[in-house]
Amino acid sequence: MGEIAVNLAVSESLANHGHHALVNAHEAAASSHQLMADAGVGDVDQHLDLARWHRWCAIVEDQLADEADQRTPAKRDRND
Repeated sequence: MGEIAVNLAVSESLANHGHHALVNAHEAAASSHQLMADAGVGDVDQHLDLARWHRWCAIVEDQLADEADQRTPAKRDRND
């Protein structure tokens, strides 16, 4: 059972970190698409659409990251 517990802790930690990393990645992508659109590079409408989509994804991932922070056992243990 010890190995399973360690694997579980590592998996939860990676999942939690992943949500936070995805927030940053989506925000960066949104900013880059916005800059490309503002500069008139390529398909401006597509860049604007992708910037909006990435912003929406960042919002969703931020909500998931907040929930993961509250649900992971390490976080719950710190609050008890």
